[in-house]
Amino acid sequence: MKTMYIHIMLFACCSMVVFAQDSTTVSTPIPQQKSPTLAIAYTVLFPGLGQVYVGSYWKAPIAAGTALFFAYQIASYNDLFKEKTALYEGLLSQGLSPSDSRVRQAIREKEFYNNARDLNALWLLGVYGLAAVDAYVGAHMLEFDVSDDLSFTILPDPINGMGRIHASYHF
Repeated sequence: MKTMYIHIMLFACCSMVVFAQDSTTVSTPIPQQKSPTLAIAYTVLFPGLGQVYVGSYWKAPIAAGTALFFAYQIASYNDLFKEKTALYEGLLSQGLSPSDSRVRQAIREKEFYNNARDLNALWLLGVYGLAAVDAYVGAHMLEFDVSDDLSFTILPDPINGMGRIHASYHF
């Protein structure tokens, strides 16, 4: 009884696998290999160019927009830092002592804008690095087969005798 149950389950599994396969296979052309080094060079030139080079067009505006945002933030915070530095130097040139509350406030503001500028520069560096890694991986993975032809079949093996099965998989 137990062996009959196993044979029925095996037959059911085999028939599901065999009949679930699509008989039409579409061969997709393999894209031309891209140079990962050139992809990184384009990204270093400007974030997003490496993505365009490897064909990831939808990622290019994200990388470029993020890089431009952080570059704008760096310029803005640098201008504010220069203003606060000039204010601080002006207060000192008026003869105010460094312990005066206005001078201490100017120092705090100057340090805040300096730190904000530097932090945005690190974020910009991170965007460059991420875009470079993405372009590098994209260039390497361009020839990777992502077709839908993934199959696994289990069939009885008539050559080896009764009771044996043959399993094969294709990528």
